[in-house]
Amino acid sequence: MDATNFVKAISLLIPNKQDILRKTTCSEEFIDIYIQDLSIRKKATHIAVSPNFPIIDLIFNYDLSKLRVQHYSFNEADDVTENDRFIYIGWVDAFLLAILKETGEIVEADWADPCCIISYIAKDQSGFLDVLVEMEKLSQKLVFGSVTEKEENEINKYIQSIAGGSKYNPII
Repeated sequence: MDATNFVKAISLLIPNKQDILRKTTCSEEFIDIYIQDLSIRKKATHIAVSPNFPIIDLIFNYDLSKLRVQHYSFNEADDVTENDRFIYIGWVDAFLLAILKETGEIVEADWADPCCIISYIAKDQSGFLDVLVEMEKLSQKLVFGSVTEKEENEINKYIQSIAGGSKYNPII
């Protein structure tokens, strides 16, 4: 998935506040925060980025400061840093979210030792964006709908397959 399609997919997943209020016991404040966490806006200036780098395109051309999908968030463009091994693109809770330069894989790195890989999350940038969309769909089923444990396990297996298979663990 490229950056533009990711933004479209997330925007289509923003829940309707009134529908959620009618269907659940969630507070209005919670729903407002949940909706705000899916906010993505196009930046005024556009920076040309290779289509091979959809996450970099997303970070540099969209305001992701409010975007949070489960445990994942992205850095601001000015906070994207790199060393000889990684490009640091965001956070997985308190751990670093990075692109492994050698393979293009998305990994979780230890902030205390930023060269230490904690887990492999996705096979590539495009796959990771696909994973985030599917994770958001699952989140909404868990928070606003209903899903059986069996369905949740099947969805998690599907998400892992999108990530690239058993090597990758995007579900925390």
